[in-house]
Amino acid sequence: MDNTDPRYVRSRLKLRAAFLELAHEDPDKLSVSAVCERTGIDRATFYRHFDTMDDLVADALGDLADQATAKWEATSTGSGIQYAESEAITVNYLDHIADNWRLYQWALGPGGSIKTVHALIARSARGVAFELHKLDPTLSDDELHFRATYVAGGIVGACIHWLSTETPAITSQELTHRILRISEQRLDHALY
Repeated sequence: MDNTDPRYVRSRLKLRAAFLELAHEDPDKLSVSAVCERTGIDRATFYRHFDTMDDLVADALGDLADQATAKWEATSTGSGIQYAESEAITVNYLDHIADNWRLYQWALGPGGSIKTVHALIARSARGVAFELHKLDPTLSDDELHFRATYVAGGIVGACIHWLSTETPAITSQELTHRILRISEQRLDHALY
């Protein structure tokens, strides 16, 4: 959100909130019209904020990923071993995905949007890059971002695989353990 005008910010937040409410109810009925009707915001205002519905989806789900990444960054010590904190934050975020299972299946599934997948990878990569930089500040920006994107792609890919069943086949806790265990291995390999 680059524009800091309070009216602009309020409208954008209302659009995000309406999208999330509607998506929780029935993602198949999502449309620009439904979001505008829910918020009382006209279509022209919607299009000042987003070019397409895909842009709103990527923005709203990306913002939720940003919130989880910010919490993770706040706990990062640069040791790479703050497992308990990373676990709690990841479980919380995956619980959110499980609570909104149909939405994330819709958004990240075959009929979803590559913009959303890209937004989640980019936002996850930011947190991974933050930790990698603390672990090895000598990495070039290009190498840092390459490695972070590699790990983030695996994390998002694991979530997409998790979403491939009608309901969660494993718990958020179990998926977190798998992701963190594999991520630790990837981080080790990414550094050396």
